[in-house]
Amino acid sequence: PARTRHHRRRARTLSNRLVPRRCSHVLGREPVKLYNWNVAPNPRRVRMFAHEKGIELDIVEVGEPGQPKLANDYLDSNPHRIVPSLELADGTVIGEVPVICRYLEAIHPEPALFGRTPLEQAEIGMWERKCELEGMAPCAEILRNKVKAFDGRALPGYSIPIERIEALADRGKLRLGVFYEKLDARLGASEYIGGDAFSVADITGFVTVEMATQGRNGIPEGCTNVARWHAAIAARESANA
Repeated sequence: PARTRHHRRRARTLSNRLVPRRCSHVLGREPVKLYNWNVAPNPRRVRMFAHEKGIELDIVEVGEPGQPKLANDYLDSNPHRIVPSLELADGTVIGEVPVICRYLEAIHPEPALFGRTPLEQAEIGMWERKCELEGMAPCAEILRNKVKAFDGRALPGYSIPIERIEALADRGKLRLGVFYEKLDARLGASEYIGGDAFSVADITGFVTVEMATQGRNGIPEGCTNVARWHAAIAARESANA
């Protein structure tokens, strides 16, 4: 789908390889950089979060063109060797999706995507963690242990070879099935994953289901509550971020 105005491409390069594009509302006087790999699920979570906030990010693509890996320029500059990372105007670099989103929420509190009351924040935080550990982690387990392109790179962030274990892909499918059942039960009792309002938990859950679907492990036929919820989130403008 076409990019919204929050994510128009911009032809500037970093080290002649890393190409940024831009979202809308500026943080302070200068936009911050989001180091992004467009095919990866975790940067998408941050892009969706920023879009919901109306926050401008200078998005720098760091994927190796035509290959399922990050560009060497980025790997050499980032000791954690993963995406996304957020670079502030003073050069400070923040990693990890929940931390980046917490930072963005702190400096741009509306709309409140982590909840307003202590109870809302607890429920949203709990369910987002469930989506990460019980949904997204099994998806990664399937992908990185099944696809031969990840030979020697079964776990992200390592400079040493980590070999694939195909049995872990089978285990990941079992775990993902349990996650779908749990998520369907939750969405049978709640309009959104974290409660009555859209939140960061819905972003993580949505990206998880999208990742699973791309890996041919889409929403099971009986999970009608997940299907209803997924269609509603997919209709949001941020789903195309």
